Amino acid sequence: MKRITIHTTSHKSKLLTFAKNAAERNLCIIEKKYHTGDYSVKLTWETSATSAFIQALILLLYDIATHENPIYRHSPKLRDLAEGLQGTPLHKCDTEQLKAFLRTNKDLHIDGYAAFRMETYRANLDMMLYKIIKKINSTK
Repeated sequence: MKRITIHTTSHKSKLLTFAKNAAERNLCIIEKKYHTGDYSVKLTWETSATSAFIQALILLLYDIATHENPIYRHSPKLRDLAEGLQGTPLHKCDTEQLKAFLRTNKDLHIDGYAAFRMETYRANLDMMLYKIIKKINSTK
């Protein structure tokens, strides 16, 4: 059994939805929800479910990183394009980094992780947006 406490300041509803969905899929057990400045959820999962749990968690982190960008936040079409990055080598690298992080840490602040440890993903989002803008300008 592994445990983690996931914290957030800005994404309470996303965290609660993630925890509820993961518990319904039997990926984890919600031990405790609490609010002390940040909103936190303490989760426990079986080591046999680690891979599926991490895949669900990385999708939550991708959603938060995408939501942090104001252009992607307000454009459903761009969010759909951003979902295309999920099958790439970048996704595999991010998943491996998250696995390594969870091996040594029992606390995860999803706002900070998305802002500071997912810089490559955010840079790819910006590059995708740049290419779209460049293509639009070249067709005019």
